[in-house]
Amino acid sequence: MRGKKVWGVGAAAFLVGAGTMFAATVLTDDDAKVTVQPESATNADDMPQTREGLIAAWTAELRKAGKEKPDGWKTLTTAEIRDRYLSQYFINAPDAENIDPGMARRG
Repeated sequence: MRGKKVWGVGAAAFLVGAGTMFAATVLTDDDAKVTVQPESATNADDMPQTREGLIAAWTAELRKAGKEKPDGWKTLTTAEIRDRYLSQYFINAPDAENIDPGMARRG
């Protein structure tokens, strides 16, 4: 019987402590902490929304790579053009070696 009473007192003390800690945290933490995700290079605001805009952006990325649009590109859907633009955009993106050639690599 005594073991149950000790366990009950311990559980009650734990709950009181946890409640006190929670209340103290809520009362003292006035600044809401917000995690901000870094903006992607292809932020939704920067992404062309029209077919013509996507074609122009894709063409520019192809030029950077010394390429041209493939034959029959006019039959591609807008979604396919967007996919090809994004693909070429990421292919053209500098890698870590280009950004910092002396950076040590993890082994």
